[in-house]
Amino acid sequence: MFHLCTAEKPSVAKDIARIVGADIKRDGYYEGNGYLVTWALGHLVELAEPEEYGYIPLSKIWADDNKQAALSELPFFPVEFILKPKSNTKRQFEIIKSLFHRDDVDLVIDCGDMGPEGHILQWFIRKVAGCDKPVKRFCATSLTDESIRNALNNLRPIEEFYPVIKGEFCKKKADWIMGMSLSRAASLKYHAHVDVGRVQSPTLFFIVKRYLDNTGFKPHNYFTLNAIVTPVQSSAGSFKLTWQKDKDHLIQDKALKDEEERLISDETASSIALKIQHGGFARVTAYESKTKAEDRPQLYDITELQRDGNRLFGYSAAETLAAAQSLYETHKVLSYPRTDSRYITSDLAPYMKGRVLMIGSQPAYHYATEAVIKASLKIDKRIVDDSKVTDHHALIVTEKIQGFDMNRLTPTEKNILHLVMIRMLTAFSFPARLAETHICAEAEGGYIFSATSRSLIYRGWKDVQNRLFESILGITGKDDAGSDSDTTGDPIPNGFHIGDRLKIENCYPEEKKTSAPPLHTEATLLTAMENAGAKLENGAILKGKGIGTQATRAEIIKGLFTKAYIRNEKKGKTNYLVPTKLGLNVIKALPKELYSPRITADWETKIAEIVSGKSNEADFMKDFSDFITKELDELNRLDPADLDFTLEKETLGSCPWCNSGVYEGKSKEKKNATPYYYCSKNCGFFIRSDNPVFVGRTQNKLDKSRIKILLTQRFLSEKCISKTGREYYGTFTLGRKIINGKEHTELVFDYSQERTR
Repeated sequence: MFHLCTAEKPSVAKDIARIVGADIKRDGYYEGNGYLVTWALGHLVELAEPEEYGYIPLSKIWADDNKQAALSELPFFPVEFILKPKSNTKRQFEIIKSLFHRDDVDLVIDCGDMGPEGHILQWFIRKVAGCDKPVKRFCATSLTDESIRNALNNLRPIEEFYPVIKGEFCKKKADWIMGMSLSRAASLKYHAHVDVGRVQSPTLFFIVKRYLDNTGFKPHNYFTLNAIVTPVQSSAGSFKLTWQKDKDHLIQDKALKDEEERLISDETASSIALKIQHGGFARVTAYESKTKAEDRPQLYDITELQRDGNRLFGYSAAETLAAAQSLYETHKVLSYPRTDSRYITSDLAPYMKGRVLMIGSQPAYHYATEAVIKASLKIDKRIVDDSKVTDHHALIVTEKIQGFDMNRLTPTEKNILHLVMIRMLTAFSFPARLAETHICAEAEGGYIFSATSRSLIYRGWKDVQNRLFESILGITGKDDAGSDSDTTGDPIPNGFHIGDRLKIENCYPEEKKTSAPPLHTEATLLTAMENAGAKLENGAILKGKGIGTQATRAEIIKGLFTKAYIRNEKKGKTNYLVPTKLGLNVIKALPKELYSPRITADWETKIAEIVSGKSNEADFMKDFSDFITKELDELNRLDPADLDFTLEKETLGSCPWCNSGVYEGKSKEKKNATPYYYCSKNCGFFIRSDNPVFVGRTQNKLDKSRIKILLTQRFLSEKCISKTGREYYGTFTLGRKIINGKEHTELVFDYSQERTR
């Protein structure tokens, strides 16, 4: 009898097969030593299109005699949802299905990714394939040999994960109803293709709103007041205090202030300054001088890693995730990347000293790890908390880092791995300590002036991080807060008491100018998505939730590029996100509720209650049905002016290197011009439709439909033909190579995926 292991990807299946001794390669699976090991290619099963339920197909709704009928079908509420194999990977699905039904298979081991998406992906396959065998869950936090063996020896009942699967399926059904119904309604109303999505629409709104706030911003001058003062009761020297704005509402005329209570009248500012100077003295109303700790940053989750990848190197969220996934799957040096936790569990804590020593096997880290170990690792509740680890712990290196050859990595992979190692050493270091002094003083007229000074007295983690940033990454002198100085604020004398008098030597206004809110980068957008539930329109706060998940945020952003709703605008070394004309019009065309973060907040809360057993799917779907019906009516009532949904140029997908749009071009030959595909920002991505690797193996050209799949999935499975005429299926991926010092795009055939027919 055989145990059947089902992994999510071929590379993971290959590793599991090697460990269990399944060393015979079959068509779509490995066999041996009592095991069969097969794999999915991402999602093999999907929710069916509307026409499968008898609704009018999307391709036919535009006919004049079908439009009204198509609108009358909305919203879509299938009585029972249909799941079906995806056409482009159906062959692998059939292989897995046949393995499920073998008489000699007595147990199925679900080796899919941990987390809601991984659970539902495997469950979909089992459900559609009609699997009736017992199922156990393989739960690994990394893909090292030790971790795989440990997971195989500690299989968990699949029933533990049914509540998560139920909640995720409920979410997918609701997403389908919203996306299919409201996208079709908006598209028919505006005679254009308009996409509506639970996460996509609020994410696009973040970018649109910030863009409009930035471009519509009108700067104005405002004034603060500075006072140079000298202590009366001591011989200490003079120092500066500042009045920032009218928090105490001393200035009654609102026309003299902006909406943030800052003074905008030059004449009034000069008059107040003169009055205060003539008053001669100020009285100390508050004084505190203390030593405080500035704690080190926590270990990475994937969102924080994506933020730093974008902030420090300009990587898109998708690029950082792809690099982390490769470090996990291919190189085995990183724990599972799609994690939302920044903590490790207590059972892992004893291993951290060993991991630090293993990092020290890398020459560039030798002295830093020695220093961290010598100072004693700070493994406390900021690092270890079992209650804050659900499916996966924070990102850490595996034992494979010992002596690992960094030259095997691409530049992106190398930088991402460096970030994780630097963060581990930083997080395990001691807090920095600083001396902080704060003083407030009341001057003539009740105006409160203040000053704060801070100076580092022990650098702690800052020293570890900054030295490694500089020596390894070439990034000089800035910690996570962007500070490059050990001291902030002018020095303030010590020893003040409440009531002490300060002589005002001079008082004068200082003119300043407001600045526009900066455009979003992917780093700041990820923060907005993660914290979306913290500030909602009705004042409700959703703690621990947000827009999207760690596993989906990169794909959501990439999808906005693919649909040509946003683009990158480079200023200096930074890529800023700006909406296209199409993206602006999509938001303008929708009811506010459809791009409000409250939708996701409400859904995520209710789905979490389904998972925990506090609610049920029937109640959720009833509320959701009412919401969809209401929003459909609102959409039909809307009549925005001056909408324009025309595309300047068709975007085939997002560039794998910089996330900008990819366009089609034609070579300049007069006859039989050859199409090619290139990045709109000319970052170096370029590939011809007659690519010799693809044509040589498939005897087909890389046409527009194939390049779209390749750009979306980052791989392309195609039937190939050998020189002897043998048919087989192979997988193509995109890669980069250096030729004469310049980066070029190459199409890579993955030999490990070759399958005979």
